[in-house]
Amino acid sequence: MQRDTIERLFYGEPEHQRRFTQDFPILPDVWIEYGKNPAGRVELLLTPHNESDSATLARALRQRLAEEPQAGPSATRVLYNESVVLAALTFPELLRAALPLSAWWERAVAPVHPTWTRDALQQFASDLSAFVPGARVLSTDPRLLQKLIRIAGVIELERAGGTAGEVGVNPAPTPDEIQAFAAVFDGLPAVGEGAGLLWSVSLNRRASASVWRSRLTVKADAAGRLFDARTTGIRWAVLDTGIDATHPAFARRGQQAKAKPGGADSDTIDSRVVKTYDFLRIKTLLDPDAEIAADGSAAATLPAEALHEQREQLRNSLRRGRAIDWDLLEPFLRVPHTRKHYRPPQHDGHGTHVAGILAANWPEAAESTPLGEPLVGVCPDIELYDLRVLPDDPGDRADEFTVIAALQFVRHLNAHKDLMVVHGVNLSLSVPHDVANYACGRTPVCEECERAVASGVVVVAAAGNRGFNKSVEAEGGAVGDYRYISITDPGNADGVITVGSTHRMMPHNYGVSYFSSRGPTGDGRTKPDLVAPGERIESCALNGYVETMDGTSMAAPHVSGAAALLMSRHRELIGQPRRIKEILCRTATDLGREPRFQGAGIVDVLRAIQSV
Repeated sequence: MQRDTIERLFYGEPEHQRRFTQDFPILPDVWIEYGKNPAGRVELLLTPHNESDSATLARALRQRLAEEPQAGPSATRVLYNESVVLAALTFPELLRAALPLSAWWERAVAPVHPTWTRDALQQFASDLSAFVPGARVLSTDPRLLQKLIRIAGVIELERAGGTAGEVGVNPAPTPDEIQAFAAVFDGLPAVGEGAGLLWSVSLNRRASASVWRSRLTVKADAAGRLFDARTTGIRWAVLDTGIDATHPAFARRGQQAKAKPGGADSDTIDSRVVKTYDFLRIKTLLDPDAEIAADGSAAATLPAEALHEQREQLRNSLRRGRAIDWDLLEPFLRVPHTRKHYRPPQHDGHGTHVAGILAANWPEAAESTPLGEPLVGVCPDIELYDLRVLPDDPGDRADEFTVIAALQFVRHLNAHKDLMVVHGVNLSLSVPHDVANYACGRTPVCEECERAVASGVVVVAAAGNRGFNKSVEAEGGAVGDYRYISITDPGNADGVITVGSTHRMMPHNYGVSYFSSRGPTGDGRTKPDLVAPGERIESCALNGYVETMDGTSMAAPHVSGAAALLMSRHRELIGQPRRIKEILCRTATDLGREPRFQGAGIVDVLRAIQSV
C-alpha cells in the first residue's frame, strides 16, 4: 500500500481539510510501515505510560501474546531497557496484544465493553454511522473510531490477501473494511491488570552514519597554545561503528604512557581508548530465551563456574521483569583490551575517523602517510570510551533501541562513581525523523538524550546529511532543491548540541555545506545549533592509516572537542551541559548565512574559553 493512501486515511482530503494531529497511541509511521508490508513483522518501540515502567509493560505484552487463540511457537521477541520495550509484531499482534494495553484504549474503548465477537463487532461498527450526539460510544468523537476501523480494516484486507477499495473523503468504513476489522479483533482477550500501561508505539527506526587543517578553522590550535588547554582527565564516549584502539593516533604518549596499566611489558593495549563496549549484542543479552553468548567479551575470560553464575543471574533477572542490571550486563558487553582478545572494527572506519577528529595525536603521520604533516585532533590527550552501536559489517542493521541502551549505560557509569566517568557523548549518526509524525524532539532516542543531558553529560549530535533533495532528470543531469526541516534525530532534541557542516578551511567563503541538514525543527525550534568543518576531513582509518570523509558526522566531533577544551580550562563547567551549549553558541562566529542553515555560526574554541 502506498504512503499517500495511509495518509488519506489519517488526514482525509482534499488537502486543505487535512488534520495533522496524532489521534491514536500508534504513530503514523507505524501504520505506514504495515501498509507497505502488511504480512510482515515490524520492529516497534513501545513507550510505557509515565505511571508505569518498561519491565512491567514487557511482562504484560508477553502475557497477552501467550493468550492469543492462535498462540504457539512465536518469532516475537519482547525485550526492554530502562525506557522502552522492543517487540517485532505482526499486524494482528499489534492490534490485539499491544493496542489494548494503551491508556487511550482504557480511556476511549474499554468503558463501552463491547462483546468481542465478530458479529457484535460488525454490528457495533455499522451502528457508528447512525451516531446520535450524547450516545455512549468509544470516543467523544465517533470519527476517531471510524478512522481506526478504516485503517485497520484496509491493512488487514491486504494482509489477508484481499483488495482494499479506493480511499476517499468519506470517513465511514466500507462493509469489507468492517468485516476485516471485526475479523482481526474477534475473540480479543480481556486486558486485565495491563490496562493503561502503554503510552505510544513508534517504529524502531534505523540508525546510520551521517557521512587536517580543520583544527585551525575552529581555533583549537590557538586555544592549546594560548591557554595550555589540556583535556587530561576528560573522557568522551563515541557511539559509532567502533574505534580501532590499536591505531597509533590513540597511543598514550609522554606522561600518559608511563601510567600504562600493568607496566611496560603488559599485554594490555596502550591506548587512550580506555574501554570498548559492543552494544550490537544488547538485543540478544536482553532476551531471556536466547543463549547468552560470551565469545569476544570480557565474560569469556571468567572461570567457567563464575560465567555460568553470571548467565543465570542475568537470565533470572530478565524473566522476573526486574530493572536492567548493567553490572550483570557489563562483562558481556565489554571487549577486552588485551592483544589476545581485542578485535578492532574490520570493515567500517567511520567510528575510527570520528574519534581521530576528536582525539588523534600522531606525529609520525608526517612520514608514514600522504598527509606530509602530523595528524592532530582537537583534543590530542583526551581519553575515549568506544560504544559500538552502528554495525561494522555492511550487511547488519543498526537501530534506535541499541542507541538508547548505550546512552542509558553512560548514565549508569556516571551514577555509580563519585566523579563523572564520561563527560560527553558524540553521536555522529542519523535517525531520520518524519516531520509529519508525532512529537518532533520527543521521540524515544531524543528523550534518552535529554535524560543524559539532565544527568550532566554533554551530548553532541550530527544534524544529518539530508539538506539537499536530489532528483535525476531524464537527460541524466542531477537537479534538486534545498530541504528545510531536515534535521535528523537525535539532533532534534532540545538539550543536544546539533552540528551542521561547513568547509574545512574557508567557511566564510563557502558557507554551509550543501548536504548539511537544515532547520528549523518540525515544532519550530532553531536548529542546527552550530556548524563545524565537515568537508574533506582527513583523519584516522582502519589498519593504522588515514582517509578523507565528508558529512555532518565529521563536523560533530569538532564541537565535542570544543566542549571538552572548554571544560578542561574551566573545570567548574563539568556537569553543566546546558551552560556549555550556551557558551559555545554565544561565542560562535557568524558566517553571515541563513540561521536555519548555520545556527549560531561556526564554533570558535578560543573565543569560548576567553568568554568565561
